[in-house]
Amino acid sequence: MKLFLSFFLLQIGFVVEAKTEFDFSFRMEVDYSLYEDDFTYFKKDGINLRRFRGDIFAKFNDKFSLYYQTDISDYESRPIAATQAAWLRYRVNRQNEIYLGKMEMPFSLESVSNSKYHFFMERSLASALTDRFGIGVNYIHYGETWNLRFGVFGNDHYHLGSSKNYGQSLTTKIGKEINFEESNIYVGASYQYRKPEDFLRFRTKPESQTYGARLLDTDELYFVSKMQIYGIEGLWQKNNWTLQTEYIGNQIQREFGGDLSYQGGYFIVSKIFNGKRRFNYRKGEWRSTRTEKYKTWEVSARYSFLDLNSADLSAGKETNYSLGLNYYIDNKSRVMFNAIRAKATPNSSGVYEDLDIYQLRFQFEL
Repeated sequence: MKLFLSFFLLQIGFVVEAKTEFDFSFRMEVDYSLYEDDFTYFKKDGINLRRFRGDIFAKFNDKFSLYYQTDISDYESRPIAATQAAWLRYRVNRQNEIYLGKMEMPFSLESVSNSKYHFFMERSLASALTDRFGIGVNYIHYGETWNLRFGVFGNDHYHLGSSKNYGQSLTTKIGKEINFEESNIYVGASYQYRKPEDFLRFRTKPESQTYGARLLDTDELYFVSKMQIYGIEGLWQKNNWTLQTEYIGNQIQREFGGDLSYQGGYFIVSKIFNGKRRFNYRKGEWRSTRTEKYKTWEVSARYSFLDLNSADLSAGKETNYSLGLNYYIDNKSRVMFNAIRAKATPNSSGVYEDLDIYQLRFQFEL
């Protein structure tokens, strides 16, 4: 950790003579969740400080900039003041950028888009098949109507919040904008090749983070020689309607035991009132929502699934049906309500069960 931060301080010293611009911000998300369990035990209800993040962005000149984000929330699963992201960017020109440090790996529309712009409080079940952050180097090209990202990532030697057993990976993502009559369409594809250092593990909470119980969990998978992950994504917008979908598949090869295959995906339909959801088609990611103060609200529905059953090792299958209601105070703050029916057919213990979740979030940003 100290070595990593020292590297960034050296970069600041390298451009100290430049006119530096700083931008600070922080975000807080507080959740309340109510659980009605079936077989797997969940607490009746609870309050959780989901995120409390502080950010600093420093622009040294037209070429170099730096970003650092820390998170002090979710004490059960990460140390206090864990580094969420820390990278140095070199902007070659308007079309080409190079990132060095800890960042979101270029895989999946859900992962590369900031969670503060998502339709629902949590990412879909399918996100369990990917790792969001990695330490490495990432190249991005922005065309007029398409984008390409390519990154190489290694182990988390600096203990910045990711798994120390991550291993080396090559990850790439490509996206393209398509104009069709009066609507906008975005399609993309992702690929990752990964050689784990020690073991892999796939598990997920039921799209709720207040309590730590899970319906699906493969436990630790050893003797994995390599893993390949494939993803496709699509988005459609017209007027105030949005459709978004993704499918992700994993192929895991093991030195001992049979090979494994997992898959997941989701489909979202949403409509916003007195506002506009804005998608950056050139970069392939969501940006801030255009709102009317105290007048903008949004209703969404999501179907998601995660299948961790394989021929040689079954860890269950889960399907979630969710309804969401978002009320925007302004373009940075909102109140969110989610109702989720989670169905395990079966769970990782081989038991068929249903779980109902009702949760509320206050999201505030400065």
